Amino acid sequence: MSHSIFYRLLGAVFIFIANGNAYAASTAEQNYTADLLRQLPSDEILELSASQQIFISLQRERMTSYTKGTIIFLPDASEHAASPKHIDMLRQQLTYYGWYTLALMPPALPLTLEQDTLTDYQQIIAERMSAAQQQAQQHSGATIVIAQGSSAAILNQLFATARLTEPAAFIMLGAFLPDQKLNQDMAKALATHHVPTLDISHEQDNSWVTSQLPLRRQLANKHMKAVYRQRLINGSGYSDTSQQWVLQEIYGWLSSVGL
Repeated sequence: MSHSIFYRLLGAVFIFIANGNAYAASTAEQNYTADLLRQLPSDEILELSASQQIFISLQRERMTSYTKGTIIFLPDASEHAASPKHIDMLRQQLTYYGWYTLALMPPALPLTLEQDTLTDYQQIIAERMSAAQQQAQQHSGATIVIAQGSSAAILNQLFATARLTEPAAFIMLGAFLPDQKLNQDMAKALATHHVPTLDISHEQDNSWVTSQLPLRRQLANKHMKAVYRQRLINGSGYSDTSQQWVLQEIYGWLSSVGL
């Protein structure tokens, strides 16, 4: 990667704009971006633009003679595009099953999750995802989304309110928001949107995740959500054994829904 591209991308993450309000990008996102630009090969780095600002994503081409489509990854707000908690392994390994993968850099959560800040944050997520979906259209096949933590919870709401194009499938990894009411709203949204959903969590996930699993299952049954599977995995998302288990769960579930 040339020095000019490196510094342009690095500078682009210092400010992002949504709905006319400027937010200083987190130091974490700046550092993550700089680290990824230094460590990864240039052909994996892809510039995308949202709100007239550049952010990075990590792409990998399929490693098969056939094409299944595109998988878009959105890590938790506390992680990065090559997160060691599932995302990095999945974005690499799923290319061997026929998928082009695109992992996005997530924006940092606002300090307070009040209505105004949450609405603005949802807009930022929606714009980054829309840019990724446009990139996915350059590849044949289906588009699916795998999201983690708070990002999964936000995307779930965006699908339910039709603010994003629905993917062929949605996989949530430890989905939650750090607020009881918002988690309940997420469960209601999950039950009422029509995207086939695989809901994966770990026994060692935080209580915001594990405490909501019964409600999600109950509401999905109540609203007769057509395709919903919930899986609770032993261990944590950082364990190699757990990560391989999750890979097989994802592959098996995608196969079961025809993807």
